[in-house]
Amino acid sequence: MKETIVFVHGMCHGAWCWEEQFIPYFEKLGYHCISFNLPGHETEGSTRNISYSLSDYVQALSKAIEKLDEAPIIIGHSMGGMILQHFLQNGTCKKAVLMSSVPPSGALFASLSVIFRYPGVIPFLIRRNLLGAFKKYPHLMFNKASVTSKYAHRMCAESFRAYLGLLFPILHTSRIPLLVIGGSEDGLITVREFASTANYYKAQLSIIEGGSHDLMLDETYEQSAKAIEKWIRSFE
Repeated sequence: MKETIVFVHGMCHGAWCWEEQFIPYFEKLGYHCISFNLPGHETEGSTRNISYSLSDYVQALSKAIEKLDEAPIIIGHSMGGMILQHFLQNGTCKKAVLMSSVPPSGALFASLSVIFRYPGVIPFLIRRNLLGAFKKYPHLMFNKASVTSKYAHRMCAESFRAYLGLLFPILHTSRIPLLVIGGSEDGLITVREFASTANYYKAQLSIIEGGSHDLMLDETYEQSAKAIEKWIRSFE
């Protein structure tokens, strides 16, 4: 059996986003794959208001890791990437992958950029309805209508409290081998931010041409999976 990979989902998502394509891909390669729902994300499509802090999410990841016999590889997507960065302040793993991740500088720039480009999100932010904003502008997450129709309805409400925690930078350096991967057509995080994250951590950078924010759900998800696989194998 190869190494264990723990997948951490992002905002408004759940374990399902990994179970669709990434987990089957890596399990076929022999990896032991684990995904879990962050608190409040257990029900697909739920609009129920939740209030958890970013620290609550970091603790959920820590609990998942504590159950393992050995340190895993951790892949964190979007908000999950920032959760992973916070986890690494005190926790550890063999390797870490920041996919479409909030940069260590925080999500403030990305948030202001979205507001500037799509002022229609403002009423949703006032009502603390992040899910509503993503449903109005699904291209922030997905790059094709076919992908949107397949997955957008499965997204759930997000904690605004946790979102506010994403706005603040994290001061942290890591000696863990780290890969930063993002899509060139990401609607939330720019290629420049991905490069800045890689530079901050002195990590390898992989940009997927045409890739969306939700790289693991793209029709061309294998490009991202193969890039991660290649990086993992480079340590063998």
